[in-house]
Amino acid sequence: MNDLRQVAVPLWEEDLLVTAEFERVVHVWSRERAARCATFETVYDFGGRRVALVPGERPVVVAGAYTRHGVCGYDLSGERLWQDRSRSNVQVLTALAGGRVAVSCDRGPTRVLDAATGKEVRSLRGVLQVMALSEDLSLAVGGGWCRLLDRCLDPLAPRIPTGLGPVWSAATDGKHLAIEDNGFLRLLDLDGHERVRVGDHLRPLAHDPVTRTWVTIRETWAGQASLVRFDDAAVVVEERSCERPRDVAVMGAGRALVLLTDAGVQVVDCSDWSTRVLDDA
Repeated sequence: MNDLRQVAVPLWEEDLLVTAEFERVVHVWSRERAARCATFETVYDFGGRRVALVPGERPVVVAGAYTRHGVCGYDLSGERLWQDRSRSNVQVLTALAGGRVAVSCDRGPTRVLDAATGKEVRSLRGVLQVMALSEDLSLAVGGGWCRLLDRCLDPLAPRIPTGLGPVWSAATDGKHLAIEDNGFLRLLDLDGHERVRVGDHLRPLAHDPVTRTWVTIRETWAGQASLVRFDDAAVVVEERSCERPRDVAVMGAGRALVLLTDAGVQVVDCSDWSTRVLDDA
């Protein structure tokens, strides 16, 4: 599977995840079965975060394109359920609880769609991207700020100032918020009060409920990578080398990292770093 470029899975999902090749083709995998369970063509093209898996009784893969195709929803047989061409320049798709997907483009507000039908259910003006932190909590990212949102995507707290660059990753343990902001790791209270700031690129961020620690991957300019565990003071308590991933996602409510590597799709248990390789047969 050397053509795989991106992996996506909702944080709370325990089983299914989706990977995408450089263009069009996506693959759906089962963590429980440790195998690939579907492959089909979509409008996906590489460049942003343009694929999402929305779980439910009938899971939906949502794929987007930068140019004329817009965004489409597919069932796991590959059948196209809907297509929305009203907005081009799709950049980021984010699966949300309640069968929804947030669609962020180069221009205009972020739209929230029903993943089963493509119908718009919410519009978020000034929001460049939505990050799902749990089923009930999301982070809206704007130009120079971020803000916690509840399940209905209404604000929970005031805006938190950030750098001019994007917020690349975020996670929460329910009491604190961790973000990777302009090359800094910041640990904040949910009201935005900063507790710790460390100059280190660490992404993605996850909070493992088993060990009650933050986990991530550190990559160096020399091309090396390692799994990292740190505490609430941002002090590293464990670090172990790993294969450098092309892409990473968090699943199982923070209990697992999905690594997309040259060797294939790997699921790493955040509590003990044990690894399971998903079979592409």
